[in-house]
Formats: sequence, C-alpha cells, structure tokens
Amino acid sequence: MERFARAVFIGPSAFDTLKRSAAGEVHSVFDRTFNIIIGGELVGVAQSSISRSPINVITDVRPSESMPSLGVRKGMQVQKVGNRVLVGEVLEISLEGAQLWRPKTRAERCLGPELIKRNLELAKRLAASKGGREGLGQLLKHVDEIAAGKMPQTSDLNEVARAALPRLIDLVKATKSENVEGVKGAAQKLIGLGPGLSPSADDALSGFTAALWWVSHSLGKGIDRVKKINETVISCSDATTLLSQQLLRHAAKGETNERVEELLDAILTSEPTKVESGVGEVLKIGETSGIDMVVGVLVGLNLGLSMYI
Repeated sequence: MERFARAVFIGPSAFDTLKRSAAGEVHSVFDRTFNIIIGGELVGVAQSSISRSPINVITDVRPSESMPSLGVRKGMQVQKVGNRVLVGEVLEISLEGAQLWRPKTRAERCLGPELIKRNLELAKRLAASKGGREGLGQLLKHVDEIAAGKMPQTSDLNEVARAALPRLIDLVKATKSENVEGVKGAAQKLIGLGPGLSPSADDALSGFTAALWWVSHSLGKGIDRVKKINETVISCSDATTLLSQQLLRHAAKGETNERVEELLDAILTSEPTKVESGVGEVLKIGETSGIDMVVGVLVGLNLGLSMYI
C-alpha cells in the first residue's frame, strides 16, 4: 500500500454506510475529494480542508496533495477491512479514532424578528455583490422578487439561470399556498437542471429545503407543512445523480454541510460579522455549488420567515 491516511471526522451517513458494507469501488475523483460507491450509497473521502457533511469522511490528507496525485482512479476496487478502508493498492485509510460529526438541524435561541431580517438583508446584499455570473449566481440580485413569487426584470441570464428562474418562482408560489402538486411539478422541472454531479438547480433545492426546515424547526412553526413540502421535493430526486439524491435527502431534514449550517445559524442567531464570513465561506464551495446553494438558502429563508414571523 503506497499511502496511509487517517480519517479525522466522519459524517453519520458515511458512518452507517461503511458500517453496513465492506466492498465497493471509486465512483468519481476530483482534486480535493473522491467518492466511493459502497452498498449502493456514495461516501465522499476528502482532504483536511474540505468542510464536513453527513456523507463524507474528512482525512488528514494535506491540501497540497491532490487525490489523483495519490494514485486514486475511477473504478478502483474499495474494501473495508476492520477499521481500514483500502482503495486499490494505492491508499489505506484508518477509521480508528475518527470523530463522528453530527449536523445541526435547527438554531438555538433565535434573535428577534427584526434582527433576523437585518441579518438576512445583509446576507442578500453580500451574496449579490460576490455571486458572479456562473451557475445561478445571476439570480442572487433577484432573491426578493423570487421569494415573493414575482418574475424579475432580467437580461443576459446564462442558460441554466434562465431555465431555473420561472421554475423557482413556481416552487415558491406552490410552497406558499401549500399546493403539493404544484411543488411536485416545479421540483420535477428543477431536478437535474445543470451540469455536474450536483447540478445547479439541485444545489438550490438543497439550500431551499434546508432553509425551510431550519426556519420551521428553529421557530417551532409550520413543522408539518415544511415536512410535507420537503418530502414532495425529494420524491422527484430519482431523476438526478446519486450524489444529488443523497444530498437532497439530507437537506430535506435540515442536514447540510457545515459551512451552510454555519450560515443558517448565523442569520438566525448571530451578529453581522458572522453572517458576512458565513456568506463568504459558502460561496467558496465547489465551482458553483456554493453559489447555487446560497440562492436556495436565501430564497428559502426569505419565504419561510415571511410565513412564520
């Protein structure tokens, strides 16, 4: 075995999958992470710099080392032997001593309505100024109109943003009126929209459902309503990638990666400086995943707070 690494943190879904299953293969490889498919589920294996999530294992692999440089290749056989995960003949990962990381799904001791709205307005301004033109970033300037179910005046949207915009508005309208069939119709048109293992619209849906869950469970209002809406969204997830399916299932229960979690918590409980850093950290995720999730988070928070405070 060429390289040895230690798992530092492990998410609950990754923990359960590795506990149940012993054999799989490398599904996909990126610079800072690779995914293994084992027991029909994906488990992400990441460098030390990657944020924790329900489905990944954070290792002590340094940010200066890329996963391909370790020799990890798509299709390699993966075996779990005791507390070790063996990736082909190139990498051994020890799970011994890894800390189980459990995501938060609600905020404790929320601020008053006016301070929450202040934080949300700050987050919207910052995101709109930093979001750029890729993915759904162009929609960040129109969060208020989207969350109100209104079509904004736009020009020069990229192909994905242009396709997603009317469908997001339909989703908002249906959610507000608790029209389950309308939610399903909008979700079906959004699921899988965009390139990559986690398409842009899927990331926005993850942010949207997680934000609705956090608002309802943190304020103790609309919990059953949000549960029904979120379950309707994920009922359509078979039409997208396996990675997105898993992320959507977790988001529908308020479980997301720690950067999005910290942003949601900051808006609901904290001071502006933490909101500012939270927006910046989420926007750094992936090529456009962070941008796309912020669109969903801000629309979901805007909508949820308008319904429940």
